[in-house]
Amino acid sequence: MKIFLTGASGFVGSHLAQSLIAAGHEVVAHYRAPQSLKIKSAKNIEVCSGDLNDVQGLSKRLQGIDSVIHCAAEMKLWNSKKALHETNVLMTQNILQAAKQAGVPQFIYMSDASIAKDPSIPNLEVSESRALPPLEKFPYSHSKSLAEKYVLAAGDDNLRTLSLRPASIWGKGDLIDRILGKAANLNQFGWFDQGDYLFSTCYIQNLCKAVQKALLSKSNRESFFISDGPPVRFRQWMSRRLLAGHYKVPTLSIPRFLAWPLARFTENGWNYLPLRGDPPLIREMVHLMAHPFSVSITKAKEQLAYEPIYGMEEGMLEIEKNRI
Repeated sequence: MKIFLTGASGFVGSHLAQSLIAAGHEVVAHYRAPQSLKIKSAKNIEVCSGDLNDVQGLSKRLQGIDSVIHCAAEMKLWNSKKALHETNVLMTQNILQAAKQAGVPQFIYMSDASIAKDPSIPNLEVSESRALPPLEKFPYSHSKSLAEKYVLAAGDDNLRTLSLRPASIWGKGDLIDRILGKAANLNQFGWFDQGDYLFSTCYIQNLCKAVQKALLSKSNRESFFISDGPPVRFRQWMSRRLLAGHYKVPTLSIPRFLAWPLARFTENGWNYLPLRGDPPLIREMVHLMAHPFSVSITKAKEQLAYEPIYGMEEGMLEIEKNRI
Protein backbone atom coordinates (compact mmCIF):
# COMPACT_ATOMS: atom_id res chain seq x y z
CA MET A 1 0.00 0.00 0.00
CA LYS A 2 1.01 3.60 -0.49
CA ILE A 3 0.55 5.42 2.81
CA PHE A 4 0.70 9.10 3.69
CA LEU A 5 1.85 9.43 7.31
CA THR A 6 1.62 12.68 9.26
CA GLY A 7 3.66 13.29 12.40
CA ALA A 8 6.56 11.15 11.21
CA SER A 9 9.05 13.10 13.33
CA GLY A 10 7.12 12.40 16.55
CA PHE A 11 7.35 9.50 18.98
CA VAL A 12 4.47 7.49 17.52
CA GLY A 13 5.04 8.52 13.91
CA SER A 14 8.74 7.67 13.87
CA HIS A 15 8.15 4.16 15.21
CA LEU A 16 5.20 3.69 12.89
CA ALA A 17 7.19 4.76 9.84
CA GLN A 18 9.81 2.10 10.54
CA SER A 19 7.13 -0.52 11.12
CA LEU A 20 5.34 0.31 7.86
CA ILE A 21 8.59 0.25 5.89
CA ALA A 22 9.52 -3.12 7.41
CA ALA A 23 6.13 -4.47 6.36
CA GLY A 24 6.83 -3.50 2.75
CA HIS A 25 4.54 -0.49 2.44
CA GLU A 26 5.48 2.58 0.44
CA VAL A 27 5.45 5.49 2.87
CA VAL A 28 5.19 9.20 2.19
CA ALA A 29 6.21 10.64 5.55
CA HIS A 30 5.36 14.21 6.46
CA TYR A 31 7.73 15.77 8.97
CA ARG A 32 8.30 19.09 10.69
CA ALA A 33 12.07 18.85 11.13
CA PRO A 34 14.18 16.53 8.96
CA GLN A 35 16.82 16.08 11.64
CA SER A 36 14.24 14.46 13.93
CA LEU A 37 12.96 11.95 11.39
CA LYS A 38 14.20 8.67 12.87
CA ILE A 39 14.30 6.45 9.81
CA LYS A 40 17.15 3.94 9.58
CA SER A 41 16.75 3.32 5.86
CA ALA A 42 15.52 5.45 2.96
CA LYS A 43 14.13 2.40 1.16
CA ASN A 44 10.39 2.59 0.43
CA ILE A 45 10.06 6.02 2.03
CA GLU A 46 9.65 9.49 0.64
CA VAL A 47 9.90 12.39 3.06
CA CYS A 48 7.99 15.61 2.53
CA SER A 49 7.14 18.81 4.30
CA GLY A 50 4.62 21.52 3.50
CA ASP A 51 1.54 23.01 5.10
CA LEU A 52 -0.97 20.36 6.15
CA ASN A 53 -3.60 23.12 6.33
CA ASP A 54 -3.22 23.87 2.61
CA VAL A 55 -6.17 21.79 1.42
CA GLN A 56 -5.61 22.27 -2.31
CA GLY A 57 -1.87 21.65 -2.16
CA LEU A 58 -2.25 18.64 0.08
CA SER A 59 -5.00 17.22 -2.10
CA LYS A 60 -2.58 17.13 -5.02
CA ARG A 61 0.01 15.44 -2.80
CA LEU A 62 -2.48 12.76 -1.80
CA GLN A 63 -3.25 11.63 -5.34
CA GLY A 64 -2.68 7.88 -5.56
CA ILE A 65 -2.50 7.38 -1.79
CA ASP A 66 -4.23 4.26 -0.43
CA SER A 67 -4.43 5.34 3.20
CA VAL A 68 -3.77 8.45 5.27
CA ILE A 69 -2.54 7.76 8.81
CA HIS A 70 -2.86 10.97 10.79
CA CYS A 71 -0.54 11.01 13.82
CA ALA A 72 0.50 14.67 13.88
CA ALA A 73 -0.74 16.40 17.03
CA GLU A 74 -0.03 19.10 19.57
CA MET A 75 0.76 17.40 22.87
CA LYS A 76 1.53 20.29 25.23
CA LEU A 77 -0.89 20.33 28.15
CA TRP A 78 -0.18 23.72 29.70
CA ASN A 79 -1.29 27.11 28.37
CA SER A 80 -1.86 25.80 24.85
CA LYS A 81 -5.64 25.71 24.32
CA LYS A 82 -5.44 27.72 21.08
CA ALA A 83 -2.57 25.63 19.66
CA LEU A 84 -4.36 22.40 20.61
CA HIS A 85 -7.51 23.45 18.79
CA GLU A 86 -5.68 24.71 15.72
CA THR A 87 -3.46 21.63 15.37
CA ASN A 88 -5.57 18.79 16.70
CA VAL A 89 -8.99 19.91 15.45
CA LEU A 90 -8.75 22.39 12.57
CA MET A 91 -5.76 20.74 10.91
CA THR A 92 -7.46 17.35 11.12
CA GLN A 93 -10.49 18.80 9.36
CA ASN A 94 -8.29 20.21 6.62
CA ILE A 95 -6.46 16.92 6.08
CA LEU A 96 -9.81 15.12 5.92
CA GLN A 97 -11.05 17.57 3.28
CA ALA A 98 -7.88 17.11 1.24
CA ALA A 99 -8.17 13.32 1.47
CA LYS A 100 -11.77 13.45 0.25
CA GLN A 101 -10.84 15.68 -2.68
CA ALA A 102 -7.97 13.36 -3.62
CA GLY A 103 -10.17 10.26 -3.53
CA VAL A 104 -8.19 8.55 -0.76
CA PRO A 105 -10.15 5.40 0.22
CA GLN A 106 -9.08 5.15 3.89
CA PHE A 107 -8.28 7.56 6.73
CA ILE A 108 -6.88 6.28 10.05
CA TYR A 109 -6.81 8.75 12.92
CA MET A 110 -4.53 8.36 15.93
CA SER A 111 -6.80 9.37 18.78
CA ASP A 112 -6.26 8.86 22.52
CA ALA A 113 -7.99 6.63 25.06
CA SER A 114 -8.22 9.63 27.40
CA ILE A 115 -11.13 11.02 25.38
CA ALA A 116 -13.33 8.38 27.07
CA LYS A 117 -12.13 9.03 30.62
CA ASP A 118 -15.05 10.50 32.52
CA PRO A 119 -13.96 12.26 35.76
CA SER A 120 -17.43 11.82 37.28
CA ILE A 121 -17.70 8.00 37.16
CA PRO A 122 -15.48 4.89 37.45
CA ASN A 123 -13.35 4.19 34.40
CA LEU A 124 -12.54 0.49 34.38
CA GLU A 125 -12.95 -1.75 31.32
CA VAL A 126 -14.32 1.17 29.32
CA SER A 127 -15.68 0.11 25.92
CA GLU A 128 -16.35 2.02 22.72
CA SER A 129 -20.11 1.81 23.29
CA ARG A 130 -19.91 4.29 26.17
CA ALA A 131 -20.74 7.87 25.22
CA LEU A 132 -17.79 10.25 25.29
CA PRO A 133 -17.85 12.65 28.25
CA PRO A 134 -17.65 16.44 28.01
CA LEU A 135 -14.00 17.34 28.59
CA GLU A 136 -13.86 21.12 28.23
CA LYS A 137 -11.78 21.34 31.43
CA PHE A 138 -9.06 19.26 29.78
CA PRO A 139 -7.96 21.01 26.55
CA TYR A 140 -5.78 18.20 25.18
CA SER A 141 -8.31 15.39 25.65
CA HIS A 142 -11.10 17.68 24.49
CA SER A 143 -9.26 18.56 21.28
CA LYS A 144 -8.60 14.89 20.49
CA SER A 145 -12.25 14.05 21.18
CA LEU A 146 -13.50 16.76 18.82
CA ALA A 147 -11.07 15.66 16.12
CA GLU A 148 -12.22 12.04 16.39
CA LYS A 149 -15.84 13.10 16.03
CA TYR A 150 -15.01 14.94 12.81
CA VAL A 151 -13.04 11.97 11.48
CA LEU A 152 -15.80 9.45 12.11
CA ALA A 153 -18.50 11.77 10.76
CA ALA A 154 -16.51 12.18 7.53
CA GLY A 155 -16.73 8.50 6.66
CA ASP A 156 -18.85 7.59 3.63
CA ASP A 157 -18.94 5.20 0.70
CA ASN A 158 -15.82 6.79 -0.78
CA LEU A 159 -13.72 7.36 2.35
CA ARG A 160 -13.56 4.80 5.14
CA THR A 161 -12.60 6.42 8.43
CA LEU A 162 -11.57 4.81 11.68
CA SER A 163 -9.99 5.97 14.89
CA LEU A 164 -7.52 4.16 17.11
CA ARG A 165 -7.59 5.05 20.80
CA PRO A 166 -4.33 3.84 22.36
CA ALA A 167 -4.01 3.87 26.14
CA SER A 168 -0.89 5.50 27.63
CA ILE A 169 1.71 4.84 24.94
CA TRP A 170 5.20 3.90 26.05
CA GLY A 171 8.47 2.86 24.49
CA LYS A 172 11.80 4.35 23.47
CA GLY A 173 11.40 8.12 23.16
CA ASP A 174 8.11 8.31 25.07
CA LEU A 175 6.88 10.83 27.64
CA ILE A 176 9.07 9.22 30.28
CA ASP A 177 12.19 9.76 28.17
CA ARG A 178 11.15 13.28 27.17
CA ILE A 179 9.83 14.68 30.46
CA LEU A 180 8.92 12.44 33.39
CA GLY A 181 12.24 10.62 33.74
CA LYS A 182 14.12 13.91 34.00
CA ALA A 183 11.55 15.18 36.50
CA ALA A 184 11.99 12.00 38.57
CA ASN A 185 15.76 12.52 38.64
CA LEU A 186 15.13 16.02 40.01
CA ASN A 187 12.68 14.71 42.64
CA GLN A 188 9.85 16.53 40.84
CA PHE A 189 7.72 13.48 40.08
CA GLY A 190 5.77 11.39 42.57
CA TRP A 191 2.78 9.13 43.12
CA PHE A 192 -0.88 9.75 43.77
CA ASP A 193 -2.23 7.38 46.44
CA GLN A 194 1.03 5.41 46.15
CA GLY A 195 0.18 4.65 42.51
CA ASP A 196 -1.87 1.67 43.68
CA TYR A 197 -4.57 1.54 41.00
CA LEU A 198 -5.24 -0.24 37.73
CA PHE A 199 -4.07 1.42 34.53
CA SER A 200 -4.13 0.48 30.85
CA THR A 201 -0.98 0.99 28.79
CA CYS A 202 0.04 0.50 25.17
CA TYR A 203 3.56 -0.43 24.14
CA ILE A 204 4.51 1.31 20.90
CA GLN A 205 5.13 -1.93 19.00
CA ASN A 206 1.69 -3.20 19.98
CA LEU A 207 0.24 0.03 18.59
CA CYS A 208 2.20 -0.47 15.36
CA LYS A 209 0.67 -3.94 15.08
CA ALA A 210 -2.80 -2.46 15.57
CA VAL A 211 -2.17 -0.01 12.73
CA GLN A 212 -1.10 -2.87 10.46
CA LYS A 213 -4.40 -4.60 11.24
CA ALA A 214 -6.38 -1.39 10.70
CA LEU A 215 -4.89 -0.96 7.23
CA LEU A 216 -6.49 -4.26 6.23
CA SER A 217 -9.86 -3.42 7.75
CA LYS A 218 -13.00 -2.48 5.84
CA SER A 219 -14.42 -0.83 8.96
CA ASN A 220 -15.94 2.59 8.49
CA ARG A 221 -16.78 5.26 11.06
CA GLU A 222 -15.54 3.02 13.88
CA SER A 223 -13.29 3.64 16.89
CA PHE A 224 -11.10 1.07 18.65
CA PHE A 225 -9.32 1.05 21.99
CA ILE A 226 -5.79 -0.34 21.77
CA SER A 227 -3.81 -1.52 24.80
CA ASP A 228 -1.35 -4.14 26.04
CA GLY A 229 -4.22 -6.28 27.25
CA PRO A 230 -5.07 -6.64 30.96
CA PRO A 231 -4.36 -3.48 32.99
CA VAL A 232 -1.48 -3.30 35.46
CA ARG A 233 -0.90 -1.41 38.68
CA PHE A 234 0.24 2.09 37.75
CA ARG A 235 3.17 2.10 40.17
CA GLN A 236 4.36 -1.31 39.01
CA TRP A 237 4.40 -0.21 35.37
CA MET A 238 5.83 3.27 35.89
CA SER A 239 8.55 2.07 38.29
CA ARG A 240 9.65 -0.58 35.80
CA ARG A 241 9.62 1.96 32.97
CA LEU A 242 11.72 4.44 34.96
CA LEU A 243 14.23 1.72 35.82
CA ALA A 244 14.40 0.63 32.18
CA GLY A 245 15.44 4.17 31.29
CA HIS A 246 17.87 4.40 34.23
CA TYR A 247 15.80 7.08 35.95
CA LYS A 248 15.13 7.44 39.68
CA VAL A 249 11.99 5.83 41.06
CA PRO A 250 10.18 8.30 43.32
CA THR A 251 9.10 7.57 46.85
CA LEU A 252 7.01 10.70 47.42
CA SER A 253 3.24 10.22 47.32
CA ILE A 254 0.33 12.56 47.91
CA PRO A 255 -3.29 11.58 48.61
CA ARG A 256 -5.42 11.73 45.49
CA PHE A 257 -7.96 14.04 47.16
CA LEU A 258 -5.24 16.68 47.47
CA ALA A 259 -4.06 16.40 43.87
CA TRP A 260 -6.81 18.45 42.25
CA PRO A 261 -6.71 21.47 44.62
CA LEU A 262 -2.91 21.38 44.59
CA ALA A 263 -2.89 21.43 40.79
CA ARG A 264 -5.35 24.33 40.74
CA PHE A 265 -3.20 26.23 43.24
CA THR A 266 -0.09 25.59 41.14
CA GLU A 267 -1.80 26.70 37.93
CA ASN A 268 -2.95 29.92 39.59
CA GLY A 269 0.62 30.64 40.64
CA TRP A 270 1.85 30.28 37.06
CA ASN A 271 -1.09 32.30 35.73
CA TYR A 272 -0.65 35.29 37.99
CA LEU A 273 3.02 35.34 38.95
CA PRO A 274 6.08 35.78 36.69
CA LEU A 275 7.22 32.17 37.09
CA ARG A 276 9.38 30.47 34.50
CA GLY A 277 8.71 27.25 32.64
CA ASP A 278 5.62 25.09 33.11
CA PRO A 279 3.94 24.34 36.45
CA PRO A 280 5.02 21.00 37.96
CA LEU A 281 1.41 19.86 38.39
CA ILE A 282 -1.68 20.74 36.36
CA ARG A 283 -5.25 19.48 36.46
CA GLU A 284 -5.15 17.70 33.10
CA MET A 285 -2.13 15.69 34.24
CA VAL A 286 -4.06 14.73 37.38
CA HIS A 287 -6.97 13.67 35.17
CA LEU A 288 -4.69 11.59 32.94
CA MET A 289 -2.46 9.91 35.53
CA ALA A 290 -3.93 10.06 39.03
CA HIS A 291 -6.99 7.85 38.64
CA PRO A 292 -7.72 4.23 37.75
CA PHE A 293 -8.32 3.81 34.03
CA SER A 294 -8.58 0.68 31.92
CA VAL A 295 -10.08 -0.03 28.52
CA SER A 296 -11.49 -3.08 26.82
CA ILE A 297 -9.89 -4.24 23.56
CA THR A 298 -12.61 -6.78 22.80
CA LYS A 299 -13.84 -4.79 19.81
CA ALA A 300 -10.32 -4.48 18.36
CA LYS A 301 -9.82 -8.21 18.80
CA GLU A 302 -13.12 -9.08 17.14
CA GLN A 303 -13.16 -6.57 14.28
CA LEU A 304 -9.46 -5.95 13.62
CA ALA A 305 -8.06 -9.32 14.73
CA TYR A 306 -5.73 -7.33 16.98
CA GLU A 307 -3.71 -9.15 19.63
CA PRO A 308 -0.92 -7.54 21.70
CA ILE A 309 2.38 -9.13 20.69
CA TYR A 310 4.53 -7.66 23.48
CA GLY A 311 4.02 -8.04 27.21
CA MET A 312 5.23 -5.45 29.68
CA GLU A 313 8.52 -7.15 30.50
CA GLU A 314 9.33 -7.83 26.84
CA GLY A 315 8.82 -4.16 26.03
CA MET A 316 10.96 -3.06 28.96
CA LEU A 317 13.80 -5.33 27.86
CA GLU A 318 13.63 -3.80 24.38
CA ILE A 319 13.96 -0.33 25.91
CA GLU A 320 16.95 -1.42 27.99
CA LYS A 321 18.56 -2.95 24.93
CA ASN A 322 18.07 0.22 22.88
CA ARG A 323 18.34 2.78 25.66
CA ILE A 324 18.73 6.37 24.54
